[in-house]
Amino acid sequence: MRTRFTRLILCILVAALLALAAGGAAAQTDDLKANAIILIVANSDLFADWLPNYPDYQVNASGPDEGGNWYIEFYDSAWEEWLGYAVINETSGEIVDSFAPKPLPADVYQEQLALVTQEIMNDPEVLGWLDNQPELWDTYIDYNRWDRVWQAWFSRGIIGVVVSAGVDEQNNSVWISDISDPNALDEEDALNDSRNSAINLAYSAPGIDVALEGHDSWTSYAEWQYDQVWSVTFALDDTRLFYALVDLAEEEVLESSVG
Repeated sequence: MRTRFTRLILCILVAALLALAAGGAAAQTDDLKANAIILIVANSDLFADWLPNYPDYQVNASGPDEGGNWYIEFYDSAWEEWLGYAVINETSGEIVDSFAPKPLPADVYQEQLALVTQEIMNDPEVLGWLDNQPELWDTYIDYNRWDRVWQAWFSRGIIGVVVSAGVDEQNNSVWISDISDPNALDEEDALNDSRNSAINLAYSAPGIDVALEGHDSWTSYAEWQYDQVWSVTFALDDTRLFYALVDLAEEEVLESSVG
């Protein structure tokens, strides 16, 4: 077993040294094995032309897990910008998953920008959202390198529309994947936050620990009542275990009951 382990480390080190010889990244940790794996990932196709843009980049490496996988994350020198991650198997040397928020090459960006703009500005559904008057809207189109999609933002006063689109690079075709009101998304997020806050506040009510004791699969339901007042029910299947009425503005449990 020890022989196999030693041979594995040697194989990884050889691969890492070959990567360094080709102009790879510098060592990042004091752990020999982890450092070798980091070098392999840093010199892979995805990261080899990306990390050199960030001198003295930092690395967070952990592993191996029970499946022999290592988890590698890259950051800029100040640990402020996340540069990507990779999952690499130490036995096979295979990078089983990876992502880096890389921008498009300049020439590809310009080519796709023209295609996306043409498609979005002539799409009947998009024009419907814009009241068939796109010239009255402020427009901004850019590539979202984090979600790997193109997005067009339209604004007119307090009204907004966001369009997401993808590009098939093989035939330069464009498809629109989503059209939405960003303000409506904000409202939905705010509602979900309030719902979660109501449940958390209800969970602090006196007697709830006794009511839920011995029940591992209970479910909580929160319903808006008025202003910032919510009712919260904790139930097991069709049986109510606990009820609370909470006021988020005052951070107060107004009333509660068991069962």
